[in-house]
Amino acid sequence: MRVQHLGAAGALALVAALGAAPGVAAAQVGPHESWRSIETAHFHVHFTPALETLARRAAAEAELAYAALVAGGRAPDSAVLPGLHPPRGPIDLVVADNVDFTNGYASPFPSNRIVVYAQPPVGVSSLRAYDDWMRIVITHELAHIFHLDRSRGWWRVAQRIFGRNPYLFPHVYSPDWLTEGLAVVYESGLTGAGRLNSSTHGMIARAASGADALPRLGDISAATSRFPEGQGVYGYGSLFLSFMERRHGSRGGVARLVNELARDGVPFRLNRAATRAYGVSFDRGWREWRDSLRAAGALDTAVWPTGGWRELTREGRYAHHPRWLNDSTLVYVASTGREVTGAYGVSLGGRARRLGRRNSLEPNVPLPDGALLFSQLEYRSPVHIRADLYVVRDGRERRLTTDARLTLPDARTDGAIVAVQAIPGSTRLVRVSADGRVITPVTRGSDDEHWTEPRWSPDGGRIAAIRWMRGGFTDLVVLDSVGSVLARTYTSTVTATGQRIVLSTPSWSHDGRWIFFSSDQSGDTRAYRAALGPSGFTEILPAAAPSGGVFTPEPSPDETRLAAAVYRADGFHIAVTPLSVAPGNAPPAFMDSVALREARQRFALAPATSDSTASHRYTPWRTLAPRSWSLEVRDNDSGLELGGWTTGVDVIGRHAYVAEMTG
Repeated sequence: MRVQHLGAAGALALVAALGAAPGVAAAQVGPHESWRSIETAHFHVHFTPALETLARRAAAEAELAYAALVAGGRAPDSAVLPGLHPPRGPIDLVVADNVDFTNGYASPFPSNRIVVYAQPPVGVSSLRAYDDWMRIVITHELAHIFHLDRSRGWWRVAQRIFGRNPYLFPHVYSPDWLTEGLAVVYESGLTGAGRLNSSTHGMIARAASGADALPRLGDISAATSRFPEGQGVYGYGSLFLSFMERRHGSRGGVARLVNELARDGVPFRLNRAATRAYGVSFDRGWREWRDSLRAAGALDTAVWPTGGWRELTREGRYAHHPRWLNDSTLVYVASTGREVTGAYGVSLGGRARRLGRRNSLEPNVPLPDGALLFSQLEYRSPVHIRADLYVVRDGRERRLTTDARLTLPDARTDGAIVAVQAIPGSTRLVRVSADGRVITPVTRGSDDEHWTEPRWSPDGGRIAAIRWMRGGFTDLVVLDSVGSVLARTYTSTVTATGQRIVLSTPSWSHDGRWIFFSSDQSGDTRAYRAALGPSGFTEILPAAAPSGGVFTPEPSPDETRLAAAVYRADGFHIAVTPLSVAPGNAPPAFMDSVALREARQRFALAPATSDSTASHRYTPWRTLAPRSWSLEVRDNDSGLELGGWTTGVDVIGRHAYVAEMTG
């Protein structure tokens, strides 16, 4: 018997190797940090001391999500969501803060495990419809565990012999659109927020349908190079499964589908399982959903004017954050699929040129001397990824900050910077000196208050920003330079039906009288402008209404044009429109302060709960124990050799091993 201890570095390699098994994606947390643990009825929750408050909330939310997944609920379209069969054994939940982006993942082997990164999704348009971000991500990842752990028939027999072998879980062979779509449906149906309650997924599907570019069901994959790339499995998968539940869910729907696939000895017979669960095959259901999108698109065409938008870019995919260099030239950031992410300049005539590489789709802010300020992610250790500020001047890149965790910067004429700073479980606004050496908080930030997308006013005395509050309410806020609130929009962030409204990406007119921003209050993301008077916002008007979605609006210096990232079936394009163009239909009604207060009281969340179990020092032994083994047959000089091997890795990746026995 040969045993090899890999240590922390080897653990990363082993996790990567396990990730090669079907349906698994994993990453390393900080194994050398000081970890602690608490136990609840169904979870072992692991965290570092700085995250204890957030982890205790996560523990309480995990138990609530567990009960909700067992009981079931209702989808956003009122379809009944059946309860799912609970997974076997305790579930490990790791709350980590070693990366400066939003993510989480789940795996059923070597044991049921969930990792959540402690960053709210304030800067991700498809994830911003959240009322409590920890509730959303835990419900989503826990739905994966309920789904992937389910095994019946010969799969269960094989697992009794070989343990939790990664190849003996039937659902890891399911396509990505089914795995992720199911989790998004439950994330949205059980929380009342989530991606099916946002406008982004519907925008993607309608745009593709209108351009006759809706993919075939078999072409949807997380690994595809076809736009919207990996996002398609979440968007198309969730919308399609939600449609199937609404139209054909009377036979048991998704819960019966999970059970049928869990016992089928051939895990790829999706249409067979769908027919038993829904009464129709997935192929037929997809055609029905495609036809319903086309019918709805015919109606959309009649009410969506183009608004005079003229596209300046051709590639599509991802193009964001246009900023004017002058009245005739824009700088933006893009990922075209042909080159790594970079900054680009484009003229009003459509001539684009690449300005340099970027590691993140963050805005490039023009400085008075012609330099560009931006934020991007960089590895600070093999397991730590941090966002910092950089300046490119005369073709030379210089780092302004180190481990400051800063994103979405903006600069005023004297060089002073305002940016978003990540803190454990939240974000806040900070001022940064022009040389990056002094960082001063402007707002607090907490588990129940997040800040994003700050912009200096032209006179440099005010900051427009987006504030998120618990319950899913976002405000467009104007602050002074030290953080006192001067004005807040009277726009509602919740409709009469409870749908959360996202306000985003404010920018100022050059006389400081107007603030432009994006909102999806009409059901689609459009550009608006708010007049700012002495007592606050006096009126809110639509700036333009394109036939798709418009993001990050930015007025030109002479205020004759509006630039934005406009969504089409092939992705985002940088486009411009005359500011005098009328939208062609009446703006949606925004609530006054009284109606807004009443709506927020109606849809407010109950106070957050927190687990009070005593914590203890993390120990790896329970999750390090071997959970499966595999047979191995070798042909060597002396004939066939029979053996077996097993592996183990603890949940934070501090230790790992491979043990092999042959004879």
